[in-house]
Amino acid sequence: MTTLREKFYRKLKTTRILAISFAFVIITGGILLNLPIANNDPNIPFIDHLFMSTSSVCVTGLVTVVVVDKYTIFGQWVLIFLMQIGGLGLMTFLVTFITVAKKQLFMAEKKLIQDSLNKADLDNIPKYIKSIFKYTFFFEGLGVVFFSLRLVPMYGVSSGLFKSLFLSVSAFCNAGLDNFSNTSLIPYSSDPILNLGVIALIITGGLGFAVWFDLSNGLKNKFKKDISFKSMIHHLTLHTKIVLTMTSILLGLGALLFLVIEYNNVNTIANYSFTEKLLISFFQSTTLRTAGFSSVNIGDCKIATLLMMCVWMLIGGSPGGTAGGIKTTTFVAIVIAIVSVFKNSSDHYRIFKREIPKETFYKAIIVFFMYVIALFIAVFTLSISDESIGFLDILFEAFSAINTVGLSTGITTSFSNVGKIVIILLMYVGRVGPITIVLSLFKTKKKEVISYAKEDILIG
Repeated sequence: MTTLREKFYRKLKTTRILAISFAFVIITGGILLNLPIANNDPNIPFIDHLFMSTSSVCVTGLVTVVVVDKYTIFGQWVLIFLMQIGGLGLMTFLVTFITVAKKQLFMAEKKLIQDSLNKADLDNIPKYIKSIFKYTFFFEGLGVVFFSLRLVPMYGVSSGLFKSLFLSVSAFCNAGLDNFSNTSLIPYSSDPILNLGVIALIITGGLGFAVWFDLSNGLKNKFKKDISFKSMIHHLTLHTKIVLTMTSILLGLGALLFLVIEYNNVNTIANYSFTEKLLISFFQSTTLRTAGFSSVNIGDCKIATLLMMCVWMLIGGSPGGTAGGIKTTTFVAIVIAIVSVFKNSSDHYRIFKREIPKETFYKAIIVFFMYVIALFIAVFTLSISDESIGFLDILFEAFSAINTVGLSTGITTSFSNVGKIVIILLMYVGRVGPITIVLSLFKTKKKEVISYAKEDILIG
């Protein structure tokens, strides 16, 4: 007899389930945040609660409602769960429930986890999910302990621990929300404990679980088999090597550019000591990896800084984690393809003495152009619906939303309802993925068996 689960998976394909699951959590979150028990301001429109729910589930950080001022403890707990579900994915929790209930996983459920977490294969799905939860709660737990060193003395034991938990979940999931300030971390821009703790969690969540599992296995082999560090690095997967290399380059170069451009800007870092300037610059570079926290007023940054930030936000974090953007590996694939064309070696795409299949590059280019198309449509629409807002501010907000970053020049609350809906859709597209959304909207067609005569066209 066919079970309800089997009928469900036969009716809907995996991409559609993923898209629907995120939409379901977002709408449910908006309804919960709209309850009188969740907020202390009955005049907040539902669109703003839906916006906050989307920002939490899509781990973005853009806000139209100040968390610490408007949401009750219940509302803040709702936000914590929304961020956690958004960071790991609803299907991860559902499959965990099925596994705990000792039910057999269907192939469709394994495929869902593979798609939602960018897992390379379908092997050991229950073990993989168990490891994800173990790593997540381990790092978030460390964050709670670390943040409590600062927040407990400030707010007392119970309130300080709760705020530490909120900040830790938000930072690891790259959500960019906090519940103790109405100006993000700007009042604590030179605080080493809060800044370094947030930086560590952002990087940890943004690297991706596949990287952490690979590094963990490498360290185990190093100590068990007593192999050299060089040998351990050699045996890491190509994915891990690319992610670690690109992450290091983006963090270092981003911090350097921010420091140089903003060095004498009295509205951002000019009045700080050199050590504090370094901390603030590194923090901004890190948060551009789709985290959404800020320790300076982004609206006061120079135009060159904002443009640099747009590029960094577009690249984003790495696959299989809590970050957004086109992903570091996608960016590297596009760069490799361009370099190979210039070298007249486009038949072979190589990096770290490994050759990457052509299909990977086609997918990378498709992802990039879908982001560009979505950005163009959004910016065009916002320029009409909210023409009183400056173009650069709109452009920056759109980049921030679709790449699930959450940084803003301070215009988020100024958008009209149409503008807010556009930003909501951008955050949703950025979290679920444009390819997933497009595939979920159309039926899969059978491969055409007809082949046509080939004819070349002129390019460039």
